[in-house]
Amino acid sequence: MSKWTKIETSALVTFFGFVLLFSSAILVVLIAPRHIDPTWTEPTGPYQVQMYEVADPNVYISSPNVNFYDLQFVYHLKNGFTLLSFEESEFIKIIAPENLEKYITKYQDPVLKLTARLMMLKKPENEMAKKADSLSQKMQSEWETANPDWKEKKLSLPAYQIYELYQVEGDSAFSIGPQETILSEWVDKNYVILDLEKGKTTPSYHLDPGVIFVKNPMEYRVSPYNFSGVPGFRYDPNGEKVKNLETLQSKELGFRSREELIAYGEHLYNIEGCWYCHTDQTRTLIQDTVLNGSDSYPAPPSSANEYIYQEITFPGTRRIGPDLSRVGIKRPSRDWHKGHFWSPKTASRGSVMPSFQHFFDSDPRGTIVGESRIPNHKFEAIYQYLMTKGTRITSPNKGWWIGKDPIDTKEIIEGLRK
Repeated sequence: MSKWTKIETSALVTFFGFVLLFSSAILVVLIAPRHIDPTWTEPTGPYQVQMYEVADPNVYISSPNVNFYDLQFVYHLKNGFTLLSFEESEFIKIIAPENLEKYITKYQDPVLKLTARLMMLKKPENEMAKKADSLSQKMQSEWETANPDWKEKKLSLPAYQIYELYQVEGDSAFSIGPQETILSEWVDKNYVILDLEKGKTTPSYHLDPGVIFVKNPMEYRVSPYNFSGVPGFRYDPNGEKVKNLETLQSKELGFRSREELIAYGEHLYNIEGCWYCHTDQTRTLIQDTVLNGSDSYPAPPSSANEYIYQEITFPGTRRIGPDLSRVGIKRPSRDWHKGHFWSPKTASRGSVMPSFQHFFDSDPRGTIVGESRIPNHKFEAIYQYLMTKGTRITSPNKGWWIGKDPIDTKEIIEGLRK
């Protein structure tokens, strides 16, 4: 065999070797997991799906206002789609016209009533106001009878809140949301969806073995104001109604959906190079599962299906900073992240993380006053993105962070799970 023939044979072997190596990599990484363990590429459960596909697109967050640091949260309610509950408590009562009374979940009722019919709560008006006054007096009288020595014990009279349930005109409306919307209201047992008609027009998530819903929605209204010549807005129950989604997203109100913010936060995480120093994976190592959980209830190792709603995944390889795969559970405080991004060394002693003061529009110390307050939309975007980490693996009532281990982490670590 000539020298050139040997070279050609060697080149041919090398070529087919590369083809085999590349094919094996494709098989192991992309094809095999789908057949060996299909859960790798499927959602972890209906809660994860509903958070990304139902909640995130319909939760809206405002920009900070002049002279106001707090953000405002609004739910976009859609008739026939958004599930609502109207729940009484010991000190909250709901009155309604006769045809709407069936939608009220009474105090200590074991079955939660949900509906996709667009309704909201408000302060009672006209004849309903008289009914509310009568009910308030009755409840207060019953309380005084049950506590005859309340004056001697210097007890305070209970402050009863009474709301009126009413039908909303139109196909959509906007309700006030809680200050923190990392987790959504969720129920997977002892509930019923009233007027549920199974058919082609029924939203698919209504048929899941558990649903997210909005509790006791009240209409979001706004009033304009002027502070030192700079216009702004604030929530006002007697203010103007938000006409449509375009108004909510207008420059004046400045609301953005959580879906949009999370996507932008992922982009920021990429371009700011956060993945150079932080991993986004809890490995099947005791130090990882205990670090991100506890000795008694270790956190589950990361699985591919946690990342299926991301455009880019950042598992990372270096841990100059701590792992972030469970940061939504370990560090849920918005205020902590504000301080950490502004001055990492102050929030975490010995940190080598650089400050991200471009996530803020003015100096929190007040030495520089700008037209808009801190933090800006970049901070809110990356904060919302980080809050998805670890919070959507399972529904809140089955989460590992409240003392459960949904995927048998200990068995995985000890090699006992098949």
